[in-house]
Amino acid sequence: MSVKAIPEPIRLALKKLPGVLPAWQFLRYAVPERIFRRRHAKELLLIEGLPLFTPSSGGSLVARAALTLKSANDTFPLLARLAENQSGFIRVEPLQPTSVSSEPEAVDAANALRDLFVSHCSDKSTRHDYHQLYGPLLRRPWDVSKILEIGIGTNNEDVVSNMSRDGTPGASLRAFRDFLPRAQVFGADVDARVLFQEERIATYTVDQTDATSLEQLGERTGEGFDLIIDDGLHAPNANLSVLLFAMTRVKPEGHIVIEDIPQEAAALWQVVGALMPANFECRLFKSRSALLFVARRRPSE
Repeated sequence: MSVKAIPEPIRLALKKLPGVLPAWQFLRYAVPERIFRRRHAKELLLIEGLPLFTPSSGGSLVARAALTLKSANDTFPLLARLAENQSGFIRVEPLQPTSVSSEPEAVDAANALRDLFVSHCSDKSTRHDYHQLYGPLLRRPWDVSKILEIGIGTNNEDVVSNMSRDGTPGASLRAFRDFLPRAQVFGADVDARVLFQEERIATYTVDQTDATSLEQLGERTGEGFDLIIDDGLHAPNANLSVLLFAMTRVKPEGHIVIEDIPQEAAALWQVVGALMPANFECRLFKSRSALLFVARRRPSE
């Protein structure tokens, strides 16, 4: 605002009182702006925080915020409808050992791994029923040489996606080690306080939302994995970062598993399945607690 735009009596007063003009400008513009932003904080949080889904048009903040939220919720279900005719489109299947593998040892392996999860206080077979997936995938324990689980479970409640103070960090890593007599078991977590080293177990720090951090983890752990599990930050961007990381590091006939996917995110993973390269076979299982995305690298020709 220029001095000429200020009413004449005030302009004359400002000339006699240097330094008052900035204060006048603050009262004239900044204060109303702050009041406006405080009054519409929720709407602005949506509009400014989700630019990908915000309508590129005018209108009231309340209406635009509502449309932004609707866009965020509707986009992937609509993309999934577009992807239905793609060869890689996947539908949700119930999780049972026999649906993962038809081989007779699949059920026995699931039961044995369930008991180990319980013994080591892992929630993979109590709160969840993931032993019905991992048992069949690892049904020949002596043939498995290397696995990685991202998200070893922190019980520090200041960390997002913690297990609460009653959780047992590294429980599933120990269960996998005891089930797989020859395998080297790697784990990684964003919380350095829960890292540990034991017989055939090595753990490292990783931030799934940071590509450089994942690359550094890859340098430490190498390639040729039979199984890579994402049980860390349960957010789509973190999950997709792990998927991209894992695709080049699982060996032929190895598996990638994304755990704890909410039912509401099924459409996103159906789109992901349709976009995966031809050398991966993908499935989406419904367990009693959540969805699991499973990608198997096809054998090399």
